[in-house]
Amino acid sequence: MVNQETVWQEIWPVVEGFIEATLGEDPAGAAQHLLPGSIAADCLDLYGIYVYDILLKTVLGRPSLGLTRAVETENGRFIHIEYAWPEPGSAANSYTANDVVTVTLTRHEEQWLILEINPSAIDLPLTGARARGVLATGQTFDEEGKIPGEAWILPFALYGGLLKMQLRPAGLADPVEEALLPGMQERRYGMMAQIYARRLWRQFINEQDPRPDHPASWAAAVEYIMGELELRELTQAAVAKHYRTGLSRMAPRLKQIKRALDIQKMDERFSDVQSAQIVLENNS
Repeated sequence: MVNQETVWQEIWPVVEGFIEATLGEDPAGAAQHLLPGSIAADCLDLYGIYVYDILLKTVLGRPSLGLTRAVETENGRFIHIEYAWPEPGSAANSYTANDVVTVTLTRHEEQWLILEINPSAIDLPLTGARARGVLATGQTFDEEGKIPGEAWILPFALYGGLLKMQLRPAGLADPVEEALLPGMQERRYGMMAQIYARRLWRQFINEQDPRPDHPASWAAAVEYIMGELELRELTQAAVAKHYRTGLSRMAPRLKQIKRALDIQKMDERFSDVQSAQIVLENNS
């Protein structure tokens, strides 16, 4: 069990250090606070340091922040730190849901490291589905069809697929990823779907070592799977067309991936709720 002293002296300083590295645009400084192989580390690798301005909500431009809650799960295995950026001049403990961020940490090799950052409250994490719901019911675009400038909407746009972060070339390991990730961004898959798609592909090639022929066909197969997981109404032919490949090339690759990864259980393996546990298990 984690006590209050540990939170203040060991865990909260990690969160503060990570925020300072983000504000200082220091990728190396940020990386030292992240668990290798975690969702948070994937964000840095794929998008670079600037994605954390949105996830940590430093983009709000507030001068101060405060710890609001610390919740432990699995007998202290995971610690969820919730903090808020209150409006200047607001009353004590006065903040809204749009001001709150949750940082999930675990202890690894005698130090606390960050697993995941969610730009929402502990008990109501932001997901792609929730973000799309908020965007669909609000005034998402201005008269020119652009995302409004209000900072609070940026996390919803990122998770909902309306905000395309620049992809780091170094974060794309092969021609399949070079086709897949920009393609998913064009079709408004959110940040988490992009990360899970890259993980899915990397898990597959680590287990199967497939022939690296026709990258577009492999990319189409992975996107189709992610579309199924997001309950998008897609046909295999339509996805193949996006990648300018034939269905006859995509279909067998789709079957190969599903068979290798036991796709019936993929919704469990790649769900937002279980992501922190999956990351830790894969690194244990």
